[in-house]
Amino acid sequence: MSDRTSRLFPKPRAAFEAEYRIHCNTNNLKLVWYFSLLACIVFAFHLIHHFRLGMEAFSTEMMPYTLLYGFSIVYPALNMLLLHKLKTVSPLEPVANFIELLFPFFMCAVAVMLSVLSAQFELGITPFAILLMVISFTLQGHFFLLASVVIGGFVALSIGLISTLPEEVYSPLIAIGFTTSLACIVIANMTEALRVNQFEIVTDLNNTNRQLKLLSQQDHLTGLLNRRSIDAMLQQELSRSERFDHPLSLLMIDIDNFKHINDAFGHVYGDKMIKEVASSIKLHVRDVDHVGRIGGDEFVVMLVETDHNYAIQVADRMRHEVSKLLAEHAKDKVTISIGHAVYEGESYIALIEKADRALYRAKSAGKNKVRTEHS
Repeated sequence: MSDRTSRLFPKPRAAFEAEYRIHCNTNNLKLVWYFSLLACIVFAFHLIHHFRLGMEAFSTEMMPYTLLYGFSIVYPALNMLLLHKLKTVSPLEPVANFIELLFPFFMCAVAVMLSVLSAQFELGITPFAILLMVISFTLQGHFFLLASVVIGGFVALSIGLISTLPEEVYSPLIAIGFTTSLACIVIANMTEALRVNQFEIVTDLNNTNRQLKLLSQQDHLTGLLNRRSIDAMLQQELSRSERFDHPLSLLMIDIDNFKHINDAFGHVYGDKMIKEVASSIKLHVRDVDHVGRIGGDEFVVMLVETDHNYAIQVADRMRHEVSKLLAEHAKDKVTISIGHAVYEGESYIALIEKADRALYRAKSAGKNKVRTEHS
């Protein structure tokens, strides 16, 4: 086990604290709902069984049981109703925190009162042991609070037993209560340590998987989408465009005279130019658009929900932005040619070919131009 989880009081690393708190609070609220349901069922059964006494259930001697069982049904039922109403509320909201933390105090109070009553009828303090374990389950991420509730419950139980029973009766019961409380704290500590360790391992693994997925989608040089990601994204956008009848524009972009520049000044300079052009292109796309490098000095831009006229404007802005770059050695402007195509129901491959033909027209027209297939 790692150092961070073998400490006396388990706690996640600082980088994980906020996320772990949300994780625990979310789980705790679910557990509160389930244990509230369980409490309603269990105490309803006990109340029905209690009423077998008939009117004696309302006698002075039995009335505490009647009231306690009734309260132990009403409160969990209200909890369930509130949690159902608060489905859309963040688990970190004050009202959610209040419900989460109040339930263990309720369970502890019921455990103490029911155990004191049971002890008077020589039935032992079994409810105290059972309900303390329930508390351990419903307080993930709150070890110190859990320990405080358990210790407070033990003190209250001891006072209740001493106040109502002779010494020869309460002494062994207090010993059992102490052993139960200590065992609950130790088990909760071990469980929390394992929970923290598991959470950090899973979170690290998820973060690594996200990074690997991101790297698998990115072009290593520019950070843009790579060819595989562009292919997948384009097919997805074609389906969405067809489903919702939204326009989709595709720009094929090529750096003019790049082969000559690359051969004359080297690949390092060529890579630098590619990265600068990629940055210039990205300045004129929205978050919903997609930009990728499909090889060498060629880029593709998907303009989502963008018609012909606006796409041409965007392409011109990109071209002007790139023209501000200077070829360091050639002392000349860097330029790009752009081919534009609008999706008109053709296949994925046909759309790319249409944009490629438009790019060829831009090159044939003298470069540093924006062209469509027929204009």
